[in-house]
Amino acid sequence: MKNINHLIRIMAGALAISSFAMCTKSNIEKPVNLTANTESVSAQTQAVSTFTYTVKPSEWMVDGTNIPAGATIFIPAGTRSSLLFKNLKGTIAAPITITNQGGKATISASVTASYAFKTQNCSYFKVIGKGTASVKNGLVVNGGNIGMTMDDLSSDFEISGVEVCNSGFAGIMAKTDPSCDAATWRGHFTMKNVLVHNNYVHKTGGEGLYIGNSFYADGVSLSCGTVLPHDVVNAKIYANFVDSTGSEGIQVGSAVSGCEIYNNMVINSGMSPFSAYQDNGIQIGEGTGGRCYNNLISNAPGNGIIVLGLGNNQVFNNYILNSKGYGIFADSRYTPGPYFQFINNAIIASKLGGIKLNSETIPMNTVINNVIVQSGAESLAIIRKSSSVKLTALNNYITNNVDNIKYVNYYGGDFHLSSSSPLIKAGQNTAAYGVSFDYFSTPRPLIGAFDIGAAKY
Repeated sequence: MKNINHLIRIMAGALAISSFAMCTKSNIEKPVNLTANTESVSAQTQAVSTFTYTVKPSEWMVDGTNIPAGATIFIPAGTRSSLLFKNLKGTIAAPITITNQGGKATISASVTASYAFKTQNCSYFKVIGKGTASVKNGLVVNGGNIGMTMDDLSSDFEISGVEVCNSGFAGIMAKTDPSCDAATWRGHFTMKNVLVHNNYVHKTGGEGLYIGNSFYADGVSLSCGTVLPHDVVNAKIYANFVDSTGSEGIQVGSAVSGCEIYNNMVINSGMSPFSAYQDNGIQIGEGTGGRCYNNLISNAPGNGIIVLGLGNNQVFNNYILNSKGYGIFADSRYTPGPYFQFINNAIIASKLGGIKLNSETIPMNTVINNVIVQSGAESLAIIRKSSSVKLTALNNYITNNVDNIKYVNYYGGDFHLSSSSPLIKAGQNTAAYGVSFDYFSTPRPLIGAFDIGAAKY
């Protein structure tokens, strides 16, 4: 598969860069602007407050007890040390905004420091990096064991337009680990409305994005007994560019409802994992349901996407390139739901196989309209652990040569289909599954045959 390796070299050369302003100069086409510094995707009309607070260079902590909802907190341009925000209390209509002022603001800490940026007991707030035409990353978080951590019962927040790099462990973390304080337990606290989008996260020692706890089913054993981690509701993780992480690029756990992971680009994940099997591109972890779609995952040493979710999981319209494990690996650990659905993905040159299904307790695994390019072709395309894995497999295109797909310019990163592609109108209509658009956000037909793969003609 030397042609695939050539593509990876093209991607590495285009994307392994230090300037956020250059991140869109990849010749891998993406349907969204990964460097957009949009302030919010919230549909609510937000109240405007004239109250502002400017963080002093000597301050390491800002207590929001006397900062009203709707206020703006400015971090002045320049380089400063770690910052802790506590007790910020906005409202749905009037969140508190933390942003840079007067140019690029860099928060820098040693990797031995617990964090570079942290929130504690905060709700209804936004952290927004405001850039310019020449400086895209207006807010930079550099270093810390954890770069940014939304911790200690923080909820209802948005992180956008931030560059996070060189952390000892996770780049952006959002969770409150359970302790012997009952306020941290499932049923007592729920982290809600987590929006993490349009961020550039790179060169992390652990996960790039780490949202929610990883041990949903069994919890953790403490001196007070076994306690269960809190739920995460309505997490939207999208349009992030994640590059060169020690472990998974994106990991989401305990996200029980309203979870969507989409339009992200994840390359070179799992470069130095802290333990075995922590080297995947995107991990849909225990306790996580919802949809994972329109992502590009390239060059993962493990699996492109690993699915350990609740059993109401849809994975569709993803490009998964050159994984050293499987393109998609699915396992049923805690799966009360009825299905895993893998629809209209393009899985190219995964070393161990296309889709590996260990999901024996799932009532039905649905594998429809996927493109799978494997050197072993049929034998390595869709692999079941045993006959106990229930499977519906329809209209998947399996080949050992990517040239047979007839992309417009695959080696140049253009994944549109040419008019001679055998994928055109060769698929099942999956509108009933909610797959009504493609990787490029082009609508798929309401009736008639679908095209196979992530992109329609």
